Amino acid sequence: MSAVEAPGTPSPSRAKGSDAVKSALIAAAAEMLGEVGPKSLSVRDLAERAGVNHGQVHHYFGGKRGLLEAAMRHLARQHFDHSLELSGGGALPPPLSLTENRTYFRALCQSVMDGDADLVATVDLDDEISVPRRVLRHLREANPDADDLELRAGFAAQAAMQLGWFAFEDHLLRIAEVEPGDEDAFRERVKKSMLRTINLATD
Repeated sequence: MSAVEAPGTPSPSRAKGSDAVKSALIAAAAEMLGEVGPKSLSVRDLAERAGVNHGQVHHYFGGKRGLLEAAMRHLARQHFDHSLELSGGGALPPPLSLTENRTYFRALCQSVMDGDADLVATVDLDDEISVPRRVLRHLREANPDADDLELRAGFAAQAAMQLGWFAFEDHLLRIAEVEPGDEDAFRERVKKSMLRTINLATD
């Protein structure tokens, strides 16, 4: 498991004290968001995985919604910090780096597929934890005279490439007829292709 992914499920004996209980609930919610999505996520199942009484969800987070928002923000913060680390503090994370944040992007995908745009918006609209907002701000600053609609369209196309690779990597390798053993070399070519597209948008 990557260092940026949610911590493992705590056992009941570990979830003692308010901080431990809250951390256990957030970790369990982060994992389950990516497994079943927000609609199907059960508070009782979540509490059981966290090793706490289900009443703690309401006590600490005001209910299921508050916990889901806390879990999504927790995952987004991990992704934001990891993205800064990978980019050396720059605005643009390296191509295909989304695959290193699988817990966050599974949660993101499940929420979008569930039609829960509001849950995703708690992250996407926050400058402190949103990688896309950081990237879009950089593109606007680097291209002050660009048509804003055109710039945002290019940004969306880049995001679609990154998200598409994350979601469909195995399928894309198969339909591109990549032979076993050639996957790493192929990924490097894909990264170069994505970088050329990104550079066109930032020149």
